[in-house]
Amino acid sequence: MILSAREYAQKYAGGCSAKTIIRKAKRGLLPTNHKAKKVSGRYVIEIGEMEHLKDYDIKLTPKSKR
Repeated sequence: MILSAREYAQKYAGGCSAKTIIRKAKRGLLPTNHKAKKVSGRYVIEIGEMEHLKDYDIKLTPKSKR
């Protein structure tokens, strides 16, 4: 499945901004099966299948604002 940074932020990262997702992708902080690519000037995130992790809920959690 391929998502834009904005769609990915809404679905997997608890509604944080697309800019935050791009920063996390550049630093390599996305989950193992989530690969970020730059396609024609925009970042897209490709989510691969990991059958051995199907029982786990893989989500990014937003950082607390405190």
